[in-house]
Amino acid sequence: MEKDLFLPVLKDGKYGFIDKDKNIIISPRFKYVSERFRDGYCVVTYIKKIRKSQRWVFGYIDKKGDIQIFLHLESASDFNEGLSRIKIDNKYGYLDTSLMEVIKPRFDSAANFKEGVAGIKISKRWGYINKNGEIIIDPKYTYVNQFCEERALVELKNKYGYINKNGDDIISPQFDIASDFSEGLAAIRVDDKWGYIDKDGNLKIDFMFDRAKSFCEGLASICIDGKWGYIDRKGSVVIDPIFDYACDFKEGLARFNMGSNALSRGISLPKGGVWGFLNKLGEIEIIPTFDSISDFEDGYAQVIEGSNNNYIDRNGKLIL
Repeated sequence: MEKDLFLPVLKDGKYGFIDKDKNIIISPRFKYVSERFRDGYCVVTYIKKIRKSQRWVFGYIDKKGDIQIFLHLESASDFNEGLSRIKIDNKYGYLDTSLMEVIKPRFDSAANFKEGVAGIKISKRWGYINKNGEIIIDPKYTYVNQFCEERALVELKNKYGYINKNGDDIISPQFDIASDFSEGLAAIRVDDKWGYIDKDGNLKIDFMFDRAKSFCEGLASICIDGKWGYIDRKGSVVIDPIFDYACDFKEGLARFNMGSNALSRGISLPKGGVWGFLNKLGEIEIIPTFDSISDFEDGYAQVIEGSNNNYIDRNGKLIL
C-alpha cells in the first residue's frame, strides 16, 4: 500500500479507511473502529460467528493497512502514551506499540495512561500503576481519574479531592463533584453551585454557575439558568449563555447545540437539537445543521449521518 490511511469512514454500518486524498483504501468491513489513529494504530472490531454463537473480535490496523487480529482479546482501547489497555479473561492489562503484552492482565478494571501513570482497580478499590505495571499508589479510593497537570481527582467516602503522584492529599476530599485540572484550574461543586480552584485548593472563581466545564484554550463553558456560554480565566462571561449546550474549544472552535431536549441536558451530550461551531468571539462559524458531530482534530470534524459518516473542514464543507 503506497498511501497512508488517514480517517475512518462509515458506509452502511461498516467502517473502512480513506487516505488524505479521500480515496477509499480499506473497503468498509469492520463493525467498529477508533475515531482516529493513536500512536500509529486504530482499534478495529468485527463480529465473528463461532459455532452457533457470535462474539466480538478485536485487533489493530496501522497506517499502512496492516491488520493484526487477536482472538483472545475481550476488549481493546486506543493507544495512549504508547500503551493500549486490553481485557483477557475478565482482567485488564496493556500492550505496547509492538503489540506485545507488557503489563499482564491482572486488574479488575483499568484506565488509559496519562502523564506516565494509569488508574487500576483491585478488589473494588482504585489506585495507580506506572508503565512497568508497578503499583505506585495503593488501591484505596472509590474511584480515580487520570492525572492532569500533576494532580488526579479521586473519590473517597462520596467526596472528591486531589492527590499528587506520591499519593499525598493536596486537596482533601471535600467537594460534591469536581473536574480534572486544566490550564491551572479545576471546576468544583459545593451544594448546588460550581466554581473554580487552583492547584493548591484556593478558590479563584466564585460559586455562581449551575454547571461548569474545564478550561480549554483559555475559555470554559458554563451554564446559567439552563443556558450555556463561556467565561475567561478571571470568571468574566465573554460569550453570553444563549446555547442549549456548549462544549470545549478545540483548534479554535467549539461545538454548540440548539434545540436539545431540556430533560437530556444533564447527560454528557444532550439528545436532540442540531450542532454547529462558534469561535472565541462568540460568532457562529458553522451554522447548526448537524444531528451528531465531533470536535475538530487535525482540521476535520466527524459527522454521523445514520449508518454513514462524513467529515467537515473548518469552513463547514463536507469532504466526501
